[in-house]
Amino acid sequence: MPIYEYYCENCNKEFEALRPASQSQEPAACKTCGEMSQRQLSTFSFKSNTFTAPRLKPATKPMRSYDTQASDT
Repeated sequence: MPIYEYYCENCNKEFEALRPASQSQEPAACKTCGEMSQRQLSTFSFKSNTFTAPRLKPATKPMRSYDTQASDT
């Protein structure tokens, strides 16, 4: 099962949920307040014991629109 990222507007927090692909488009309950939250667009990653991954620069998480709104106030 894939891990999906969600954002709760009620408590302004991100969280992850392990869900079946058949439920990927459905909202998930926030782990903090229980409100239904929408899935966020995230990047794909994988781990393999047989594949040597190329050496890449560390990933930086992009700013989300709500991050900039919170810092403006």
